[in-house]
Amino acid sequence: MKRLRRAGLGAPDRASREGGASMVEYAILVAVIAGVVFAAATFMGGQISTLMAGVNLHT
Repeated sequence: MKRLRRAGLGAPDRASREGGASMVEYAILVAVIAGVVFAAATFMGGQISTLMAGVNLHT
């Protein structure tokens, strides 16, 4: 078994473990972006609504 690892045949196992860490990092990044978008929509909701109402009047 040690010979297989030394020969590089254990590399796919290491790659899959690193891929798992990457998926967690991407999930955290998506959660942070979603939180920022939600916070922006919450705080600017009234302004966005007023802006869209103004656009609707001009069409």
